[in-house]
Amino acid sequence: MIYVPSKVKRHTHKFPIQASLNIVSLMDIFTILLLFLLVNVSPSGEEEAIPVPGIVQLPASSASIKPEPTITVFITTSDIILGDKKIAKIQDVLNSGDSSIKVLETGLTSQAISIADTNKADTKDKDTKSAKKIIIMGDKTIPFTLLKKVMNSCSRAGYSNITLAVLQKENI
Repeated sequence: MIYVPSKVKRHTHKFPIQASLNIVSLMDIFTILLLFLLVNVSPSGEEEAIPVPGIVQLPASSASIKPEPTITVFITTSDIILGDKKIAKIQDVLNSGDSSIKVLETGLTSQAISIADTNKADTKDKDTKSAKKIIIMGDKTIPFTLLKKVMNSCSRAGYSNITLAVLQKENI
């Protein structure tokens, strides 16, 4: 009679195979993942947003970059507001033939001077361009000519970094 070994006996080896797990590479992966999460999570745990007054309806956008808190110009359906002070009526600005708004320019210039005075101690270590950033929050129904006049006034006052605030669209 011929001896035929079973399948189990054919697949067993003389030496037992021991599986090992290399923990060093796993620790590297978890360390990189932990550092990535620590860098990308905001310190407060909440999304940073600019407060929007109820009188301004912002247009929607799919942009994901969040703005930094800076000087804000609000354009409502009836007024232009710098910070918390009304500085001009929309109809007066639209009826004027100027390409910029003088009242807005003087208000922005005075705010830039006051910011520069309060941040003199901090500007030794930081970039001084942060005082030249401005956010425009305009109602979605305002005409483009008005927005163009406001942006022109901001650039004449020395604010070269102009940001338009919008509502973020939900991803579909």
